[in-house]
Amino acid sequence: MIVVRREASAVAEPPEGISLERHRDLVGVRTRSPWVRRGLLCAVAVLPVLALLNVFGQHPTTSSASSPVASMNVTAPARLRSGLVFQVRVQVTAHRDIKELQIVFDKGWWESMSVNSLVPEPSEESSEEGKVVLSYGKLAAGQQHVNWIYFQVNPTNVAKRTENVELRDGTTPLLRIHRAITIFP
Repeated sequence: MIVVRREASAVAEPPEGISLERHRDLVGVRTRSPWVRRGLLCAVAVLPVLALLNVFGQHPTTSSASSPVASMNVTAPARLRSGLVFQVRVQVTAHRDIKELQIVFDKGWWESMSVNSLVPEPSEESSEEGKVVLSYGKLAAGQQHVNWIYFQVNPTNVAKRTENVELRDGTTPLLRIHRAITIFP
């Protein structure tokens, strides 16, 4: 019968540059690291919680303007996430006759956005210095015109920009609503 004995001196030495106390026993290494790791984990967990609370999402806001000729409400989200589909509602009420109703959207509405639908279709669409002009014809006093535009935010769109809307009677400005939008990744 053969008996093999190992002695304590047969254990190999650690590689050069490795300290057993520091690298194996972690002496002095993890004094702060549990709290650092917990803090980083909480920071990562905060983003989905904020998204669930709709901080980054498409809750609509309404902006209004009025004059003796007409009043206008624009309902659209002020904060969006990339890739979302959203609706813009423009409601115009004429207090006097409007001969040629035009709704003018600043270029911020169209940059890196896809238009899915426009209801009702305008009688004429044109562009003016990067702005989109939608013409709808006559609107009699006391009548209302409601317009819906369905957009989708392009995935690479991350920005904060102005999205003003102007109401005109032909080339005569009647109202202007100042808006801004923030798009998160």
